[in-house]
Amino acid sequence: MTDAWHEIQHAIRALRKTGDIRHRLIEAYRPLVRIRGKDLPSEVRHDHEWLIGAIDTRSVEHIGAEVRDKVTAMTTAQLSEAVHRISALHEALRAYQSTMPPTRQKQAACRAILRKEGQEELDPSICVDCAQWRLFL
Repeated sequence: MTDAWHEIQHAIRALRKTGDIRHRLIEAYRPLVRIRGKDLPSEVRHDHEWLIGAIDTRSVEHIGAEVRDKVTAMTTAQLSEAVHRISALHEALRAYQSTMPPTRQKQAACRAILRKEGQEELDPSICVDCAQWRLFL
């Protein structure tokens, strides 16, 4: 489940960026297609299936085009539903993560990233840290 947690954090970070929701969703889909259904809690596997169900994940060279085509064809309601389901995946996976408070070094790293992203107003003590991604809640 650790790999799924890292991938969903990457997807959430993509959604948090500024810009057109379609572009952000396309970026968020990239890590979602790498998540295996068996690595997810059973209560959200249907959300993952809804998100990537029509994408042929066996064809690595065509995944980007398939994702782009799928997101481009979505209605406003479907875009909203996709964001909602990605959030549900994140919440379900977060429930399985340890709740150790971040160290001073991790807080300093979080502060640096917040400054870089122009979000100094967020409190670095609430960041969830992992080896690859930092997600600020």
